[in-house]
Amino acid sequence: MDFAELVRSRRTVSQYTQDKVPRERVEEALALSLWAPNHRLTWPWDFTWVGPKSRLALAELAVELKSKKGSLSEVKAKSIRDNMMHPAHLIALGIKRSEPHAEHEDYATLSCSVQIASMYLWQYKIGTKWSTGGAWMSERTYEILGVDPAVIRLEGGLMVGVPMVVPQAPERPALGQFVRYST
Repeated sequence: MDFAELVRSRRTVSQYTQDKVPRERVEEALALSLWAPNHRLTWPWDFTWVGPKSRLALAELAVELKSKKGSLSEVKAKSIRDNMMHPAHLIALGIKRSEPHAEHEDYATLSCSVQIASMYLWQYKIGTKWSTGGAWMSERTYEILGVDPAVIRLEGGLMVGVPMVVPQAPERPALGQFVRYST
């Protein structure tokens, strides 16, 4: 598949099979992601591979946070748990703390790196989703993952796995709606 086709075909995947994805393949993707543009070579990334106990704790935290917003059926609670438990891998995404302007640049770097990793994995039919849902952004998540919030700012989690369903690509607007030419 050529690069343009790879870009156009990659989708955010929300449902995963229980198929295994080799850890080495994901590590290759993360290593490649470190080639993202990185202002002043600050190397701001912090990836935390979420193990089984932490994954279960995050799943329960997600259910707890969602139930605080109103009544939660057991079916919905199971769906929330499955969201954390079924991807082959979960990786918490963070950036090193620094001054606000640098953190803004570092977030952009993280965004680029997630796209690089996602594109790399997609060529092997491995899907990803960058989630910033409540459990990923909760103060308790730092404790669950053993991350010091004074040192690292969590920016969500990367779900990695074999897609159960690949969503259809929505129609894209024309480039002309987004480009302005100055004199």
